[in-house]
Order: sequence, then C-alpha cells, then structure tokens
Amino acid sequence: MKKELEATRDAEIVELIHKNTLRILEEIGIAFLTEESLDLMRKNGIRVEGNRAYFTEKQVMDALEIATKDFTVYARNSKYNVNMNTEDLYMTPGYGSPFICETDGKVRPATFDDFLKLAVIVQESEEFSINGGILAQPSDIEAEISAEAMVYATLCRSDKALFSVCGGGEQAENIMKMMRIIFDGDITEIPCTFNLISTLSPLGITKNTLETIEVCARNGQPLVIAPGNMAGATGPISLAGNTSLANAEILGTNVYAQLIHPGTPIIYGFASTVSDMKNMQVSNANPGFVKEAKYGALMAKKYGLPCRSGGGMSDATGLTAQAGVESSMSMFESFSERANLMMHATGSLHSFNTVSFEKFILDIETYTRMKYYFSEMPADEEALAFDAIKEAVEEEGTFVTLDHTFDRCRIDPWDSQVSIHSNTTGDPNKALYDSIQKRIDKLVTNYKRPELPKEKRAALDEIMRGLGMSEADISRV
Repeated sequence: MKKELEATRDAEIVELIHKNTLRILEEIGIAFLTEESLDLMRKNGIRVEGNRAYFTEKQVMDALEIATKDFTVYARNSKYNVNMNTEDLYMTPGYGSPFICETDGKVRPATFDDFLKLAVIVQESEEFSINGGILAQPSDIEAEISAEAMVYATLCRSDKALFSVCGGGEQAENIMKMMRIIFDGDITEIPCTFNLISTLSPLGITKNTLETIEVCARNGQPLVIAPGNMAGATGPISLAGNTSLANAEILGTNVYAQLIHPGTPIIYGFASTVSDMKNMQVSNANPGFVKEAKYGALMAKKYGLPCRSGGGMSDATGLTAQAGVESSMSMFESFSERANLMMHATGSLHSFNTVSFEKFILDIETYTRMKYYFSEMPADEEALAFDAIKEAVEEEGTFVTLDHTFDRCRIDPWDSQVSIHSNTTGDPNKALYDSIQKRIDKLVTNYKRPELPKEKRAALDEIMRGLGMSEADISRV
C-alpha cells in the first residue's frame, strides 16, 4: 500500500475505533469497584447501574478537554526534567520483572541488590532522563513495603525524574510524603512522579487502583493510564476490538481522574498485547502487539495526549537472536510513531517476567541506533561537503587525512558502546558478553551518588523505619 493510502486508511481506522469506544462506554460501561467512586460519578451526572458507570460522548470528550496534556515532570536535578508532549521521546527501563535472567539462560529471583545496581546503571546512562519503577521486584524485601522501598532507593541513588511504584492508596500516600520532602512541601503544582495506572480488563477498575488514582490526582501527579488487555484472553482476539477495549478503559478512567482533580496530567499509557493461543501466555513481542501499539499511539495523537508505547519487548528466554529481533521491532515502532514515553525499553525477557543485565545494556545501544536513524541528517554547506570532495579528488585522493574528516569525526558517525566491529577469535557471543560486562563495570565504577541534603535523606530514612524497613536494608541504600 502506498504511503498516502496507508495514512488515509489509518485515519479511517482511528475514527472507527473512536466511535466503537464511545459505544462501549455508553452501552457496556466500566465497573468501578468502590462505592465511593460510584457515588462521585452519580453526583456528577454519570449514569450508574449496579457497579457499572456509563459515559456519554460529551462526558468523555469534556474530560479529555480538561486533562492537562502538555506538562513537565520535574526531577531532583533540573537537567533531567521531562517534557511530556506529543513530540518528544523518553525511555524508561524495564518494569515489573520478579526474576533475573543470567547470561547462560538460568533464571533466579531478583534481589534488592539487583534493584540498586540497576538504579545505578540508569543513573549513569545518559540516555535516560527517568529512573525507577519496578526495575526488578526484590524478593528479599517485604511485599508490604516493597513499593515504598523501591521509590526510596531510587530517590537516594538518582536525581533523575521518578517513575513511581503504585501499590494502592496507602503506598501512594507514603510516596507522596517522600516527594513532598524532596520538593520542599506542596507538590500539587509540581508534577514530579510518573504513576502507572493498570485497569482490570475487561472494563473494570479495582479498589487499589481507584485509591491510587485518587491520591495521585489529588496531589496533581501525572497518571499513565495503561490497560494491559490480552487479545484472545482478557480482550477480544481481533486487534481492532482489543484496541477499542483499551481505548475505552483509558478514556473512562480519565473521566474519573478529572472528577477527582480537574486538570490531572494524563499520559495515554496503551499497553495492550496479544496471547499466544497455543499456550495462552502473553506475547508482548508478537507483531500483533507492535501493530496494536501503533494504533494506540495514533489514538493518543487524535486526543492530543502524550503516549506510552512499544519499548524493548521480548518473549525470548535469553539473550538470543530472537531477543534482538523482537526488541528492535518494538523499539522501532516507538520511534516511528513518536511514542513519548517508551516503557520497558531495556532488559525485558520472558514476556516481562525476567530482566537481563546484559540485554539492558544492549537495549540502551539499540536506543542510540534508533535515535541516530530518526534524527535529522545535517545538510548545511559543511555537511554537503562539496569542498572536501573537490580537495580529495584534486589533491589527496582520500578523505582520511582531510581537515573536514578530522573536524567532523565525532559529529557524523554513530559509535557503538558494546557491539563488536572487529574480528574475534573463539565464541563471538562470549566476545559480546565480555564487551557488555566491561560497559556494566564502567558504569558501576564511575557512579557518583548525586547529592541529597542530609536532612532530606534523614527524613526519607525515618519514613522507611516507620514502615518497618530494617537498618541493614536502609544502610544498603
């Protein structure tokens, strides 16, 4: 299909999904699983029957109009402030994996030390402006305080913009306390956290999620509304239907968020994927996932919302050729559709279940490849190089020794961080793994803890003591 026809057809599909979404919201509705949320919607003229709320087109579009769509998420260090809009692109590390995948393919439970090491790697990698989230779910931290522990550790080890960890209302309140310490008081006018809001597909929102929405919205913090419906399992098997379902969950959740706090900043966090119908497992690196991500990004652009998309997804069970193919395809979609928040960009294997340190580093390099490819090619007089071509032809016969080459050798080429571009002896995979390990060692060795005033660190420590975190774990941070 020609590009012009493809763009026209895409626009038609976007409109069909939009109309289908409005029909879903008006005729099927969304289950809100707290009485408080249902009462709030009744009071604001939204039709409620049982535990389901039904939304008119006007209610949906009015809420979109109210939502803040262009905003800055502030970091401890202002050079890492993140501008959320429909054009700029930022990546975040892998999120949510409970296991670590070693180079030999063996899988083990993730630990707090793994989390801390990953936070250091993200801090030291200039490609990231955002740190945190569930870099790896630590098995040796009590589940009741793990959300707060991960945020606390990220704040102490990094001065980049924070991706929070949302476990429910109580955890969200504790995290807001931490952010008020970092930003010296009221944060309702200072967006300073990304908060992942996951719906219960199909068309439901749980108590914990609703409480998290309420806490974050009241504090003026951005919500990344991210349905994860699986085509053929928790969503219809057809991609257009599954995209419609996710779109309905995002738009309906936004209505509720705007009722809590008009002007709540919103990121269209489309995370829908597909199922492997042979084994009924999630497949987040399937081309179907990438295709859904494309249309999720197009829906976000229609509504003027910054969006989350793609990433470095892989279903592979190790750092294999499959992992490279899948992650590159997913990341290419993020760049081509200008997905402003590229989640799960680094390290993900086993369909979210594991994180690999080696893949983490290789995915960072893939990001630099994509960034280079999608950047504008310089085409000024110097870049067009007429004089250099003339000089080489008339005098030198080569470009190697020209001033033009010397002046631009750190401007024009893309440079690898870990890829091998020379002959090797023995196992080529080992050569690559050794190169990656050198990169990890360099990042960890060069790490310098960003300055955090002693009184703020002490206040954060006190919150964690109050939650029951051990002194040994506090000292590890």
